[in-house]
Amino acid sequence: MPPGPLPADPAAGLFISQVTVKTHLNHVFQKLGVGNRTEAVTVARSLHLIRG
Repeated sequence: MPPGPLPADPAAGLFISQVTVKTHLNHVFQKLGVGNRTEAVTVARSLHLIRG
């Protein structure tokens, strides 16, 4: 799996700070019980939260 976009990319497109993006990602990681984006995608797929 290729690496995901850097947190700065969505921040710039949404006019929010990098800190806000990182905070939201950390909250998602906590809710899914994971530690990184790759694990988050794997768990989200297994829960049918995303397609892929």
